Amino acid sequence: MFWLSIGGLLYAYLGYPLLLACARPFLSRACATGRQTPRVSVIVAAHDEAEVIEEKIHNFLALDYPADRRELVVVSDASSDGTDEIVRRSESQRVVLIRQERQAGKSAALNRGAEVSSGDILVFTDANSMFSPNALRELLSPFADPRVGAASGVLQYEADGANSGEGIYWRYEQVVKKLESAIGRLLGANGAIYAIRRELVPHLHPLDVNDFRVPYEALLRGKDVVLVPAATASERAAPSVGGEMARKVRIMSRALPMFLSLLVPTLARGRPFLAWELISHKILREIQAVFFLGMLAGAIWGAMAGTTLGPWLLGVQVVGYSVGVAGWLSATLRRARPVQAATYMTMIAVASVWALARWVGGRNRATWRRTERSAV
Repeated sequence: MFWLSIGGLLYAYLGYPLLLACARPFLSRACATGRQTPRVSVIVAAHDEAEVIEEKIHNFLALDYPADRRELVVVSDASSDGTDEIVRRSESQRVVLIRQERQAGKSAALNRGAEVSSGDILVFTDANSMFSPNALRELLSPFADPRVGAASGVLQYEADGANSGEGIYWRYEQVVKKLESAIGRLLGANGAIYAIRRELVPHLHPLDVNDFRVPYEALLRGKDVVLVPAATASERAAPSVGGEMARKVRIMSRALPMFLSLLVPTLARGRPFLAWELISHKILREIQAVFFLGMLAGAIWGAMAGTTLGPWLLGVQVVGYSVGVAGWLSATLRRARPVQAATYMTMIAVASVWALARWVGGRNRATWRRTERSAV
């Protein structure tokens, strides 16, 4: 059990990227870029974002892109903290406010935003994600190639994941995304900054994770999805491991049923390579709770059975989780990179188990609360 479990984790985190790297020379696809300026709609789903929405509007208005070729659509999901009033002060032909009187969740807000928008390209972003001045131009440049259906930018943390080791994982994930992008098969975008052709936008289910489901639709329809490293947005990192874990539990508990529901139509459309990516990059990550529990159970069984390796394997895990918990409780300890890594992996282990239990128990919900962000 232990070796099967650790093998699953090693394949998901190391084997899959290595196989992508081996396939890259044979499957790499060059993407044509251009400086065209299609009409674009930037869509923000907001729930109680008064703290950042004015900055978001100013950020949009200051972007290096023709003023008459862009609009900002803010869909307020029953905000009650003054978000709507702030947006109304800036409302114009370029800034549009749509209000949902009853809180229906992020997916419903994004569906509504897509319906009322007028752009040929739709850009999805978060209220607390601030674009660099040239981000919009860079993000749209791959759409000069008709094969490209969607594109993702890159998120940069102002406080670089110092609290939880998120920055370490984020850098690893960028490597994987670049490998996928090189073959036109980027699996999922960054919710802070991504774009898609209007005709490819799917109608989101209430529990869909939008930054995966939306670009995946482009892949299902035979279009390329690429990463644009020059298109950047910035956010403040979550203030605590607990805050970040709550966000991951919410996403993980929604993601697994969505991934499983997409596997059959992917195979039905004759896309076995895409199905392999979906299993390797996403589904195995979402069931990693099974692997973590299997490693622990296998080590305990080995120790109780008197095997030579059992006590050592159990001891390593106990030490690792202990260091992770210590880092969870102490910001001072988290300054050390090994502690950051242990804290983050402990958080991932706990979050994956919690998310799996939440999904099995049917406790997912469509509405959401904003993640509090630290002041920098």
